[in-house]
Order: sequence, then structure tokens, then C-alpha cells
Amino acid sequence: MPAKPNRIYCRTPSTGYPENLYSIDVSDSVFTTVGPVGPYTGLGANAPDYSVPDPSEQYETRDPDDPARAILPGQIFFLTPLSVTNKSVTEAYLDCQILTQDGDIINVGRAVVPAGDTAYIPLQGRSLLKREPIADDGDQLQVMASAPNTFDVIVSADLSPASQNIGVFVP
Repeated sequence: MPAKPNRIYCRTPSTGYPENLYSIDVSDSVFTTVGPVGPYTGLGANAPDYSVPDPSEQYETRDPDDPARAILPGQIFFLTPLSVTNKSVTEAYLDCQILTQDGDIINVGRAVVPAGDTAYIPLQGRSLLKREPIADDGDQLQVMASAPNTFDVIVSADLSPASQNIGVFVP
């Protein structure tokens, strides 16, 4: 059975909602997507798309499961820095990257955190996008620790359709 796309189904076109994205005991063997969380468990920090009612067919991309609905690209807009808490008794580091929908990797940074302390990686104001709405995944925030079960991470974000920014003029 093919994987379902990373999609949120709405009764009305949405203006977005806040969400806390977190991971407990970050992996030390592979980069993993922060999350999953919330009522849409499984999405995590992976930009979704939105299936919205569109009986007038205003939008070109249609929901393959329901032709009366449109698919809109989505975004995750970060409201806070990524909080990186070292739970161990020794200094350790955490690497953070963004895996784009196209497969490119953007290195965000490495936080070296003393034992029992918290560091912050600045993400506020940055967005993860899903440019191709029918694709399975959008941009993803990923982390990897230097040692197992050392770090917990959390960031606050706003999940919304990216189309709400169409026509916005930025001088």
C-alpha cells in the first residue's frame, strides 16, 4: 500500500494553528524529523499540505480522494528557537538540519550543551514549506544527537496553508 501524503483535512480553508513540535530522547544514529505531535500524530516538523472544500474549483490541484476538495501547499512557521535540553551528566552536542522537499540539506547548526543545561538554536521566523502539494513530504526539521537518550528538543510553530501569503507585497 503506498504511503499517504503528509496532509491535513479541513472543513474550511484554514488560517493556521499553533503547535508545539518536540522529540524526546533524540536519536544518535540518524537524523530524524522532530515530532510527531498533536492530533495529526505522524506529521511532526514536516510541512503538510491542506485538503480544503472547493466546490467552485478555484484551485487547480484537486484532492485525488475527493474532487470537490482542493489541495493547498502548506507551511510550518517557527515562532520560537529550538530548545535543546541535555539530560546527561556530560557535555554533548546536537546537530540540526533542514531537509528540503527537493532533497537538499541546509545545515542549521550544532549546539554544544553542558551537562544538565539547555541551549537554543534560532529558528524563529524561518519556515518549512511544502511546494508540491501532491508529494508525500515537505521540508523537514531534523536533529541528531552525539549520544543516545541525551537530548529532548521542543519548538513552537504555526501550521498553515502557504497560499495565505499569496499576493502579500514585501518591499
